[in-house]
Amino acid sequence: MSIEVEVQAGGATKASDTALERDTAPPIDPLNIDGLSELITKITPLIQAGRLDNIVDLLSLISDNIEFLDEAMLEKLSKTGEEVMALGWTTGNALRMANAKTQAQVQPPTLFQLIRMLNNPDLRRSLYFVIETMTIIGQQMRNDTETHVVS
Repeated sequence: MSIEVEVQAGGATKASDTALERDTAPPIDPLNIDGLSELITKITPLIQAGRLDNIVDLLSLISDNIEFLDEAMLEKLSKTGEEVMALGWTTGNALRMANAKTQAQVQPPTLFQLIRMLNNPDLRRSLYFVIETMTIIGQQMRNDTETHVVS
């Protein structure tokens, strides 16, 4: 079996050999064919809906951003990730503990019991934190509103 492919380069026509002509093609592995068949089955809906292009664009964007990362930026991202994880763990732990204590109470605390709790310095510290956080959010909201108001 001989297959010739004509390639036109610079006005000249050449004949080139193919892998079929040399009989050196690797054997076909049925496991690879099954894997490719499964991959095609999963990718087909993405191609039909035009979503595969979005995935390729996303991978390209990630690849481009990886090229721009230097060691300092990577350190900052790593530290930020650690801080977010710690915050999530602390918040989740506090919510679980508060929920357990609240569930254990038979009756809700009276108004005077709540006022007496204000003597606890930890409660005052956390209330101060919440109030400061809300103050900062309010300031940012005011600044955002002022910049969006058309004069």
